[in-house]
Amino acid sequence: MSKNKVIKSVSFNITNEKDREYLQHIENLNFSGYVKGLIEKDIIRKKARAIHMNESGGIKIVLG
Repeated sequence: MSKNKVIKSVSFNITNEKDREYLQHIENLNFSGYVKGLIEKDIIRKKARAIHMNESGGIKIVLG
């Protein structure tokens, strides 16, 4: 394996109903690409948050 790669594993418990649902959902997907896409969307979502202070000293947090 390349020294440039880092592997992170995810385990699924097939006796757990939610885990079985997750496995069924990703059955025919490129798992690595799917997870990377979810991470990218999360990064974008977190960057979209903004904190503003108003004239009276209050704080307004804008999500998305």
